[in-house]
Amino acid sequence: MHRKGLWIALLILPTLLWVSLSYVPTIWWLENIIGIPSIIAFGYALLFIILLLRRYYFYSLLALGLFFTWLYQSPPSNYSNQKCDDPLVIVQYNLYYTNPDLTPFLNYLKSNDIDLVVLQETAPWHGDQFMKLIDQYPYQFGGTPGLGYPSGQMIISKQALNLRAQNTPAGHYMISGIWQSSEHRPVSLYTAHPPSPRTEQLWHERNALIGSLERLADYSPYADTLIIGDFNLSANTQRFKNAYKEYQTAPVQSWPREIKGIPIPTFAQIAIDHLWIRNTESPSLFICKREVLSLFSGSDHSAVVTYLSEKH
Repeated sequence: MHRKGLWIALLILPTLLWVSLSYVPTIWWLENIIGIPSIIAFGYALLFIILLLRRYYFYSLLALGLFFTWLYQSPPSNYSNQKCDDPLVIVQYNLYYTNPDLTPFLNYLKSNDIDLVVLQETAPWHGDQFMKLIDQYPYQFGGTPGLGYPSGQMIISKQALNLRAQNTPAGHYMISGIWQSSEHRPVSLYTAHPPSPRTEQLWHERNALIGSLERLADYSPYADTLIIGDFNLSANTQRFKNAYKEYQTAPVQSWPREIKGIPIPTFAQIAIDHLWIRNTESPSLFICKREVLSLFSGSDHSAVVTYLSEKH
């Protein structure tokens, strides 16, 4: 009996350590690891196989149960709250600077009724192609002389935009301003593409940019406030859960689609392409549906489409 309890404790110990370490906010590489729950899930999958081969059936079943528990910690590939009535449709996509062929994505924008498109890692030749959609998306921010693509960002819309780019001390740009989503409904729009936290310095810069954008959004002049971007922050971290607390969000798996040409299964992907919406009046805008668009290739990100509807 004592040995059985020891085995159970040893199997549960990685889970207890993982959960405990998720509350350590000061170690950059640890936060990166904790943000990928499939790591510990795969560890339990390996334990399940080993224990099964050694005919420890009870313990193998426990390892299998913990595997599925951690597997379901990853965000879903789609989110649905309520029926979407006459929604605003927003697409966000990290194009990847060396993406060789945007034709499928451009065809998608041409054939679907999209209100707002927020792009990251936009190369100049990408921007030239989006500018050709000006008849369908007459309002565009990015690509003009003197502006370029602030931190690789470009925004195109069917409705009027009044935006500006602000530089941070670390050289990253935040875009803020007004999106006239309808004649009677202006929306405060904020976008950013914080750096990937692959070093401690970039981790600090990412965190500072997320905080700066939140403080900037606190001065939103309109009831509806929308924050969009590839934030390079996993939804499975405490930092994500503590960011923009007054906003609604709905994380979905969007990265990585592949690593060096090797496809990554969806259950191993995490949510880093985020959208937050806040409303201080009624009727309010809310996320009624959000889903990954996995039909485009050439980027390590999936595009994400979000539907915003009015709640009366």
